[in-house]
Amino acid sequence: MRCDKAIEKYLSLDNNQSMPLSLLIHIFVCKQCNKEIQQLHNTFSELQKPPYAISLESKIMAQIMLHKSYYQRVSSFNWVAAGIIIVLSIVSLSYSDTLQWLSLHFGNKLLVPLYLVMGCIVSGYIGSYVATHLKKLQAIAHNIKSLL
Repeated sequence: MRCDKAIEKYLSLDNNQSMPLSLLIHIFVCKQCNKEIQQLHNTFSELQKPPYAISLESKIMAQIMLHKSYYQRVSSFNWVAAGIIIVLSIVSLSYSDTLQWLSLHFGNKLLVPLYLVMGCIVSGYIGSYVATHLKKLQAIAHNIKSLL
């Protein structure tokens, strides 16, 4: 094993993961790699001690808190328009020539998968609406609960 591959293999190991036999043999034979891996091990050990770990963690968390979260608002008009388009597409599909042609060639075996796909589209649309408006829907549910 070459020295650069040995160091790369050592750095790719996770915490407390045992070293492969080939790496152990190389470290035992090669004094330069042994010394470098020992220095790396000492450095990693020092970084795990509280003064560095706590200050590093607090610095990272402070930087994370400074970043604005990405949130893009979709207007209610767009939600309603998309819902109307989905419903009109489903209704118009039953009157289309394409569905009649497909039914003629494939029979009624086509209807169940088609309705399943339509159901998945409607479920995905409703699920995405609920996921993006969860706080507003919780407030409405709380108001209804307080009325009862």
